[in-house]
Amino acid sequence: MASITVSERAKMIRDLVAEQNKLPPQKHETIRLPSTQRGEELLCEVISIPVDVVLLNHNSHRLRSQLADDPEWDAVGNEPHSEAAQRVIARLVENARTRDEFVRLKESLDSEGQAEPGVITHEGVLINANTRAVAIRQLEDPRKRFIRAAVLPSIIQPDDISLLELRLQMQRTLKADYSLTNELLFLEELSGRGLPDGFIAQELRYHPDQPKRGENEVRTRLRVLDMLRHMQRVATPRLPLSFFDDPSHPLGYQTVKDVLPMYERYMEQDPTLADRYLESVLLAVSVGVTSTHQLRLVDVGFVDEYLIPQLEDDDDLGVVSLVSSLDRDGTRDADLNPAGTELLDIGTGDDPPGTDVTHLINIVTSKEKRVSVPGAITGSTAVLARDDVKDMLKAAFITGASEKKRDDSEEDKRHAPREALRAATNHVSKAEEAVKKVADTPEFDRQLQKSLEAAYKKLKRGIRSLEATLTKSGVIGE
Repeated sequence: MASITVSERAKMIRDLVAEQNKLPPQKHETIRLPSTQRGEELLCEVISIPVDVVLLNHNSHRLRSQLADDPEWDAVGNEPHSEAAQRVIARLVENARTRDEFVRLKESLDSEGQAEPGVITHEGVLINANTRAVAIRQLEDPRKRFIRAAVLPSIIQPDDISLLELRLQMQRTLKADYSLTNELLFLEELSGRGLPDGFIAQELRYHPDQPKRGENEVRTRLRVLDMLRHMQRVATPRLPLSFFDDPSHPLGYQTVKDVLPMYERYMEQDPTLADRYLESVLLAVSVGVTSTHQLRLVDVGFVDEYLIPQLEDDDDLGVVSLVSSLDRDGTRDADLNPAGTELLDIGTGDDPPGTDVTHLINIVTSKEKRVSVPGAITGSTAVLARDDVKDMLKAAFITGASEKKRDDSEEDKRHAPREALRAATNHVSKAEEAVKKVADTPEFDRQLQKSLEAAYKKLKRGIRSLEATLTKSGVIGE
């Protein structure tokens, strides 16, 4: 990137705009941009500027979680317009797309040029088109290393820029280019700026025909962000927020939205249970279980009741010895007691046995590609591939989910008669109240009374039939 001062960059942009304005209107390009908080539409001049002169936007909400998680950014983030910081941003911008996607973009820009201009501040910071800028910088022909950009007036303030980015990016692309965590962070920033939930919902097109539902959606998404941050802290070292956008286990919004109510119910009962539940979900996600239907089956007891039994039946990996060396009543076999059984914490006192889920999470999310498993008797150490352990756990989760689904179905079937009777009793009570409300009104005519009488006789026949079935089943006496 060319070494240039802030004032030199701003002057270059002013000069380019001035040159454009010397041309007849039909020979220079202007575009209208969405209105900002002030309400007016923006008419901006489009210039062509060397791509090495413009600055990549460190405030881009497409990169927010990636920058926060990047270790290099900690050292250079205080000077986001420095060459070192700009290199970090460029790397993350390029990596935000797959290699094939980025190559196709470069080829398109090389052969066809930009279809639409980007947008820059009067000081040369890109509001959008960061990916196009990075791609154009890599073109071989120096004559093509220019970017077309509409220049914002100097009166535009930071709050206006955030709102403009929202309207340029989130609306135009219908949020397709924003990862889950970056969208949630964008929401948080907009909310933190004091924008009402209803306004944010309208801008992001959350249930545009149902304003109240849109407001609730904004609040739900902010609660989801809080929950993901809690999940970050489960592992050691702490997981980056962008972990939840990883292509190998992408968590869609609907999936985490389904996790949220279960987590909040556990929080109302006991925060310890809520933590255990999130640990179990995070372990499942970390090994590649992302099916919403399967994750819905994970609860606070899933690991011990369904995952561990599956592992105990698996003889392919040495890690199974860590499970089989435990007595499920909560005591270790004193003769075996293998080193490495710290993977499993069987509880003490009156606590039920429980797997140390966080330790398993640390193993499968570790950068280490090998896992050491000390032998139970010989003291020798087996070395397993971390990915093999992940595959084993994933298979156990999937099989366990199938078994739990079957068990839940059988449990639902067992309790179905009781629940149906409860519902019937409730309906009878409602019918009584409804009759009381209408009995002294003119609408309670003979025709209505006859229809009620017929319905009541049908109900009595149903009750007699139910009574006969319950008697035959031994539920009630004759």
